[in-house]
Amino acid sequence: MNFYSLPIIINDRREMLLELVEQYSTTRNNSYIIEVPSLTSFNLLTLLRENTIKTFVEQSRDIPLQQIETECTFMNGIVTLRLFEAVPLYINNTPEEPAAPKEKLSYEDLEDFKPKAKVQQEEVFTPVTERNEQLGHANSHLALMFEANRHAISVKSRQIREINQELFDQNKLTIRVVLEVNQQSYSSHIDLYLSHPAQFIGIALDFGSESSQMAVKRYTNDFNLLEKKPEIENLFRNIVSFHKSNGWLEQNETVDFYQEEKNTNFYKSLFFLKEQLSGHYEDIDKEVFIQDVKDNLKMLVNTKDGFNTLTRQKFHQLPNLKIIHKHEDLLNGISFEIEKQGYGIPIKLSEIKQKVYNTILQVMIASFLKKEFIRYNNATRYIRLMLLVPNIYDTNDINYIQHQLNNIFKELSENEYRDKILAWEVLTISESDASFIGYINKNNTQIQKDRDYIIIDSGKGTTDFSIIRTGKGNIFDLKPVYRNGFSGAGNMITYAVFETLLHYIRQTAHTSQSSIKYIKDKVVRILTSDDLERKNNLYSELERLKFNYKGANVKAQVRGTWDNAKSGDIGFKDLIEFGDGINTLISLLNGIENVADFYNYIGETCDFIAGSTVSYLKLIKDNKKDFNCAGIILTGRSFMFKPLVEKMKETLVQQLGVREEQINLLSSNELKDICIKGVFNNSIRLNAEMTGYPIQLIFGTESNEPVAAPPVEKKPVISRKSLFARLFNDLNTFDKVEKVLAFDNNLNFDKLQTSQFLIGSKTYRIAGNDIFQRQPGVNYEANVEFTHKGYYIRRKHNGIVDSIAPMKVIDDTEHNDLSLVVPSLFPNYIDEKYLNSLERDDIVPEPSAGPVTPASGNTSGNDNSSGQNPLYF
Repeated sequence: MNFYSLPIIINDRREMLLELVEQYSTTRNNSYIIEVPSLTSFNLLTLLRENTIKTFVEQSRDIPLQQIETECTFMNGIVTLRLFEAVPLYINNTPEEPAAPKEKLSYEDLEDFKPKAKVQQEEVFTPVTERNEQLGHANSHLALMFEANRHAISVKSRQIREINQELFDQNKLTIRVVLEVNQQSYSSHIDLYLSHPAQFIGIALDFGSESSQMAVKRYTNDFNLLEKKPEIENLFRNIVSFHKSNGWLEQNETVDFYQEEKNTNFYKSLFFLKEQLSGHYEDIDKEVFIQDVKDNLKMLVNTKDGFNTLTRQKFHQLPNLKIIHKHEDLLNGISFEIEKQGYGIPIKLSEIKQKVYNTILQVMIASFLKKEFIRYNNATRYIRLMLLVPNIYDTNDINYIQHQLNNIFKELSENEYRDKILAWEVLTISESDASFIGYINKNNTQIQKDRDYIIIDSGKGTTDFSIIRTGKGNIFDLKPVYRNGFSGAGNMITYAVFETLLHYIRQTAHTSQSSIKYIKDKVVRILTSDDLERKNNLYSELERLKFNYKGANVKAQVRGTWDNAKSGDIGFKDLIEFGDGINTLISLLNGIENVADFYNYIGETCDFIAGSTVSYLKLIKDNKKDFNCAGIILTGRSFMFKPLVEKMKETLVQQLGVREEQINLLSSNELKDICIKGVFNNSIRLNAEMTGYPIQLIFGTESNEPVAAPPVEKKPVISRKSLFARLFNDLNTFDKVEKVLAFDNNLNFDKLQTSQFLIGSKTYRIAGNDIFQRQPGVNYEANVEFTHKGYYIRRKHNGIVDSIAPMKVIDDTEHNDLSLVVPSLFPNYIDEKYLNSLERDDIVPEPSAGPVTPASGNTSGNDNSSGQNPLYF
């Protein structure tokens, strides 16, 4: 490590750390698209004086920007900003000494005695030269200026000609930053592309676990060049049209597809990959995309015979790509093969997964761009892409995704859209942060200044949550306080419905062993096979039942409909005796209108999602001194499930001490799209790279490796057989450890050796031992710092950084995390160890219930409406 980290603001909308190194070379894409506004003056680059340049050079000090002098020049399209330490000015404030008193004082003299004044320390003033300089012309329409004052250092631009239909004659502007310190120079640069309004296009992509969507922002194509409101693209129709345009589908194809979500603009995220992959791969490991997409990757499956066709052709249905990214080994049983020079080269899903992900993203992006350039045939574009990501992603995941997205645009700009895509910018944004930004854009929303807001976004695969602080003077001056998330949301509730079904089959069977064998042979075996049609048909029925959930007050009636359900002459209790398979089971489910929580699987899952979320939020509430919650926003389509809403509200009120009226549940039509519309708000500064904010967890045992606290009583109280019991126990260990919010720069150095760090959804430890070695009597401090390479801890004494150590993720993928991942991957991955309804030994057959009047209508406050087509969540 040998660099300085400089906090910068690009175009008043994006905060980032610019790493200044001795010999600058990078593979990172440092390109940023600037929407040239109708304003006469706007900021290109800003350095706030209140910030500090952090050193990652040992035996050196951080440099407050208040102590930095500047010089700025412009030549040949390059702005060079030179930073160097100002020469300090010493002012001696020592007062003149009074006359010395007499050696012997009488009582009378004491009345006139004046003690010697204390010598005051010399004060150091760092003079800041205020500058306001004209640098020259950036292009035909814009001039460049440089300003430096006691608040900020800025490179600005202003209009010198009215912006009309005439395009700029020059767009690229490079800003090079050079820091001179200790007779060494450290530098880096960024490339800004000044986009004419007619050339700008912003794309927001939400690659959802269950459904994906896209929004687009542009300017009017007339003399006004006005900014238009973001519009939601019909992503499904774009993908269908793209397939037809490329000859992957027949032009007159009119069948329905499983990927269509009726009456929406969404694309359902269902993907299938062929076992025997065709294509010519020069280097299997290094190539970025799947080849022969038409034959190898299916993003559209017709509802007529598509599943049967894919099964015959040996396609595998891919799991949730956002969740599986750290758990590819779960699917090692699924093998693929690439033929090369007559050999079948075996390849694991873990080795090909990223190629699939890249190809899907490329098709989504290219499907829109193809329409864009058909509509505007002679247009050229500067593109800003914003990808929403879950909070379970760490820094390495974010860096990798951004790198691959840049590869996608590089591929498109060098081939099909050469000379049309002129430049691009890629950034990622937390899904829960995006939801809050969308929320504050609503017209009927009242947001308070200098207050904390909690956003909980529970979708299909993950639950993400953030705490964001609004600005003291400007509510849009947002400060992210905390981000976290975990695998587990709507699909985990579907899994609980599946567990309810299996428990019911066991309970209505004549013997326990025969029911277990039936479930393994007739149900689990099919779900773990490549029988795509029956797997998806069963899943659809479980999703429908979840949508039509009924509360406890009609549970007996719902149970009666299950007991009396028939497929021909066969009911649930006859399945095992007659040996009927999954087709009959699906038919029985199809004849049932509702499900209730017969055995508390559903309630326990809601408890877990709510309890886990609030346990993490409570860490901040209990340890952040100025925590002041003004409101909580619930968003994401899992909150269409009313029992989860009620449990989340109840837990928030009890554990965080908020009032129920402070909790805002977004309406159903806002749950999905509010997050994607807000990301275009340029009034809000985004920190796209940082994935979490550290919390030091101090354990009590002194040793070289931190150890977990002893087990404590579980809370909430749940069954010993619960799938989540161990997870709840682990969450409650937080109650037994000391916690320090590391972003307040007040780490407990003396207990670093027995500490772990919770950053986002991952737990970290300090790598190596050097940072723990200390000199007797030296007072050390330590802080955690984010870099593009990950998180590091720096040790300091007397302001000098003398040791730097990386933070390493503690690998817990073999333990509790799988209890969240496996249910979230259902039905594309099943492990019998995580089917609690099979593992339990307390399920015994019981007499069938007598005839009961079937449930009808919404008779419970916890019911889900069945008066409309199901929207899966």
